[in-house]
Amino acid sequence: MVIFVVTFSRRLRSITNFFLANLAVADFCVGIFCVYQTLTNYLMNSWQLGDFLCKVYMFVHALSYTASILILVVVCTERYLAIVHPIKCRSMLTRKRLRIVIGIVWILAAVYASPRFFYVETISNRLNNGDVDIICIANIKKHNNNVLDVVNLVFLYLLPLFLMCCLYTRIAIGLWRSSVTLGGPGLVAKTKNGRVHHHVHTSSMSKNVLKARRGVIRMLIAVVMMFAVCNLPQQARILWRHWGSSYDHTSDFSTLLTVSTFLISYMNSCLNPLLYAFLSRNFRKGMRELLHCRGTRNDGGALAMCASGDHNRHENGVSTHLPQSSVIRLNSIQNSLSTTRPIITRQNTYARRT
Repeated sequence: MVIFVVTFSRRLRSITNFFLANLAVADFCVGIFCVYQTLTNYLMNSWQLGDFLCKVYMFVHALSYTASILILVVVCTERYLAIVHPIKCRSMLTRKRLRIVIGIVWILAAVYASPRFFYVETISNRLNNGDVDIICIANIKKHNNNVLDVVNLVFLYLLPLFLMCCLYTRIAIGLWRSSVTLGGPGLVAKTKNGRVHHHVHTSSMSKNVLKARRGVIRMLIAVVMMFAVCNLPQQARILWRHWGSSYDHTSDFSTLLTVSTFLISYMNSCLNPLLYAFLSRNFRKGMRELLHCRGTRNDGGALAMCASGDHNRHENGVSTHLPQSSVIRLNSIQNSLSTTRPIITRQNTYARRT
C-alpha cells in the first residue's frame, strides 16, 4: 500500500516519500524472500528449495538489510539538508540526482550482497537414522565469518546509527532555533487596484510549516529507532556466538534463539509501513483520496477529485498551503521578514491561481 500510494498519489510525490517508497520495496523483499525461507531453513528437517534458491535467499536477505540502512541514512541526510541548509538542498537535490542516488544505493547493496552467491551453498549431512539433512548455510571454508560479522556490526549498524543520531540532533537544534525566531509581524497583501485585501501572517505560516516538518521528523526518528531496536537482538546474538564461551552451537536453545532474532529483525520490515500509516497524516490522507478517487472513476468525478490535490503544493511530503517558492526559509526568517515585497507578489500570484 505504501508503494502504491506514493506512486499514484499527488499528495505524496516528494523527495522523502520517494526514498520511503524504496525502503518499502526493501521491506517487501524481506516479506517475500526471507521469512518463510528462514523458518524452512531452521525449523524443518531439511532445506527443500534447492541450491539456487538457497543462494537467492541469502543474497536478498543481505540486499534488503543493506539497502534499508543505506536508505535510512540517505533520508536522514536529505532531511538535514532540507531543514538546516534549505537553499543548498533546493539546488542539489534535483530529480535526476535523486534517481542517481537511489540507484547507487541499490547497486552498493547488490555488490555487498553478491558474494553470497559464491560462499553460500547447501550442505548435506547424513544423520544417525540414515536420513539426509540438507542445510542452507554459508561455507566457512570460503569466507571469514568473524570478519564479515564485524563489518556488518560496525558499518551496517553502529556507524549508521551514530551518523543518524548526530544528524537528527542537528535537525532538532535547527527546528528549535527556527521556532525561537518566529513571531514576526504580519504582512499586508494588496490586490491589483492597490487596495488592502487581507493580512498575511508570515509567523503563522512559518509555524504551520515548522509543525508539519516536526511531524515528518518524528515519523522518521520512529523508523530509525525501530530499526535499532529490532536489529539489536540479532547483533547481540552474533557477538555472543563469536566471543561468548558459553554459547553452544548445537543446542536447541541456540536454534530457537537464532530463529527468534531473525524474526525480530524481520518485524522491522513489517512495522515500517504501519509507522507511515499511523504517524503520517499525509499518508492517511493520500490513501483515502486515492482509494476514493479510484472508486469513483466510473462516475465521471475521478479526474476532478484527483486534480483537487494540485491546488496545494507539498514540500517534503507535508502540506504547506503555500506555493513552494513562497515558503519561508526557516533559517533566514528575519531576512525574509525585511523583504516583504517579493512575498506579497507570490501571495497575490497564488491567490489568482486558486
